[in-house]
Amino acid sequence: MRYTKRMTRTLPKKPALRFDPGSLAWIGLRLTVLSSRYMAPVTALLERDHGLSRDDVTVTICLSITNATSAQEIVRYTGRPKNSVSRAVSVLEERGFLRRRTDASDRRSSTLALTARGNRLFDRIAACFRERDRLMLAPLSPRERRDFNRLLDRIATPSAHWPVWHDSGTSKTKSA
Repeated sequence: MRYTKRMTRTLPKKPALRFDPGSLAWIGLRLTVLSSRYMAPVTALLERDHGLSRDDVTVTICLSITNATSAQEIVRYTGRPKNSVSRAVSVLEERGFLRRRTDASDRRSSTLALTARGNRLFDRIAACFRERDRLMLAPLSPRERRDFNRLLDRIATPSAHWPVWHDSGTSKTKSA
């Protein structure tokens, strides 16, 4: 039998999930899926239009909206690997988006800051994120948006101190 469009509309659709989405099961998986749907188009666009990696974007954002002024602080804030942040800092510096100054009090450390060009880049990045935020929050009422933001902060803040898993299967708590 050959299926027509009309016939396929009446076929029952297979549910996307095999568990009750109202339960507390698999919250991490759902956050990962949401994060991927949110970030993939942003990352692809910024890579295509500006040649930026995910970590280039992360470092640019951190230098713009947090009090982070060093690679170490960006690593602590984002949880990204040290080598990834270090590579992004080097790339952004080479491209003129940030400047690195040796810290006068600790010659082993550097202070990072965006250049004027880096601030213009941040404005373009922020525009992409504002659009994704609009899409993500569209199904929520204004009150739900405020509640979501409050709850996200409540979870995100202590997550900086969650244990880090190692290959051995053991965990070690991050130091702040």
